[in-house]
Amino acid sequence: MQMAEIEKEPGFAEAGITVLPIVMNTAEQIRPDMQRYGATTPYLLDDGTVSEAYGTLGTGMHPGVPGHGFVLIDAQGNQLWQGDYPSMWLEPAQLLKEATSRLD
Repeated sequence: MQMAEIEKEPGFAEAGITVLPIVMNTAEQIRPDMQRYGATTPYLLDDGTVSEAYGTLGTGMHPGVPGHGFVLIDAQGNQLWQGDYPSMWLEPAQLLKEATSRLD
């Protein structure tokens, strides 16, 4: 649901920001939710390697898996920000504000 709402916010593209969902689910697990909510953005299916590299493993409710959060990576590959949202939701406009404030 979060990604489907982010896709509706044109400010990300206008700011040159690509939102890439990364999940530790299988394609079979994620596909029904993508269809239900109309999300079209490709998802990266992670075996934990990417989540570990960005320091997000164990930041949520369950050990060994990432929490619901966002990581901002600049064009040079530098991690500028990481935010965790245990509520499992962040308004797309608020995410856009967080991300753009760190790119200035």
